[in-house]
Amino acid sequence: MGALDGKAVVVTGAGRGLGAAYARLAAAEGAAVLVNDVDADLALTVAAQITASGGQADVAVGTISTWDGAGAVVERCVEVFGAIDGLVNNAGIFRLAHPSQQDPDEFRAVIEVNLLGTAYCGLHAIRAMLAQGGGSVVNVTSGAHAGSAAMGAYGASKGGVASLTYCWAADLTGTGVRVNAVSPNAHTRMADTFEAYLGAAAKGQNVSKPPEQNAPAVIYLLSDAAAAVHGQVVRIDGDELSMIAHPVVQGTGAQDAEWTVEKVEAAFAAGAVGPISPVGLHRA
Repeated sequence: MGALDGKAVVVTGAGRGLGAAYARLAAAEGAAVLVNDVDADLALTVAAQITASGGQADVAVGTISTWDGAGAVVERCVEVFGAIDGLVNNAGIFRLAHPSQQDPDEFRAVIEVNLLGTAYCGLHAIRAMLAQGGGSVVNVTSGAHAGSAAMGAYGASKGGVASLTYCWAADLTGTGVRVNAVSPNAHTRMADTFEAYLGAAAKGQNVSKPPEQNAPAVIYLLSDAAAAVHGQVVRIDGDELSMIAHPVVQGTGAQDAEWTVEKVEAAFAAGAVGPISPVGLHRA
């Protein structure tokens, strides 16, 4: 018995790297997998690997950064497999730039693929899942949304994905449709680019583990075994599996019926408003 027996799952950006690892393990755990990628050769190769191993796969080539493109991917899954029980919103692009040198077209492209693509695929999938009575969406965010050098566009897109996860979870509580996210880490082309751009400053921020190390958590979240997990961000970092906390209000705060600039300054100076958090993902 596989964890995903009888389920139909879409994995976007599944032509290589993390997406390919998610797609292959989903199929190995019994799912019929719709492999999406903008590169037809890559998508077909992953689908062929799945079928050669005795699994079931089909392909949807195209971008998910448009409403119609995302809809076509979800519709293809329903057309071929009769349902969509799981969606892994993995497709994404990565650009690095200091704010003083950020190209606006590159910034827009990152937001369109990473955030809008996730939103569009999720919206189409959620509507189909509600109609059939259940399903699981797994978004892909990143620790970069907590702050990372040269990642303004990427971090903003992934912060939006985390917020989507929280908001959709609030919307869908009790419907049978679950929404969670993962924050993966693996040695991929993205890691190579990051290290080449930042040099020594990137030391320790990427792991040497392959994409496959991240796949079991994703398949778990897609499975019925995770029926009680909703609105969470799961972090995979090398050998460690952990949870990223939702944004929280720290302490009790300072109280005043009529704030002034001077009073705000005094509250900060006294530490009454709470601690100043360090930039970047850190352990509580």
